[in-house]
Amino acid sequence: MQFGNKKEKAPSIFYKVDWIGQDPNFMFSKTFLKGTEALDLAKKNVESIAYKSVKVNKDTIKWQIIPTDGSKEMIRAVKLKRGLSEKTGMSNFVNADGLGQVETVTTSEFKQSQRSRIISSVVISGSLVFIGTRKELPMWIRYGAIGLAIVNAGFNIKNYNTNKNV
Repeated sequence: MQFGNKKEKAPSIFYKVDWIGQDPNFMFSKTFLKGTEALDLAKKNVESIAYKSVKVNKDTIKWQIIPTDGSKEMIRAVKLKRGLSEKTGMSNFVNADGLGQVETVTTSEFKQSQRSRIISSVVISGSLVFIGTRKELPMWIRYGAIGLAIVNAGFNIKNYNTNKNV
């Protein structure tokens, strides 16, 4: 925001809304003098974050995030990522499973891991069901094998669907 007239004093508090466009390589920002205008824009675009200037120095501005549905969700995500990073000791990437990985995962590697997740789920769960149907085994082994098959299939299907939506 520019104030060309020297008599015109810059406001002590102003507001800003940032959001990522349809192309995630570009970020947009709009500055306001009224907080209500900033909040209206932030509410229209849930993936935006609204700020209020707290301290203006010569060449820097300290911003306070204004609580909106979108900003609360982003703050929760950042806190979750930081918490998982501290627990795992890995900070560069956290996938939807909550497992930290230091390297960047490419799309082809991600698709391959999803494919192997489904294949292993079918093979392992199928084998466990087959073992569970063998009449010569004790009942506790049969029920255990079928229970493990159900848990394994359920866990892998849940993670597959979670990662598919990422």
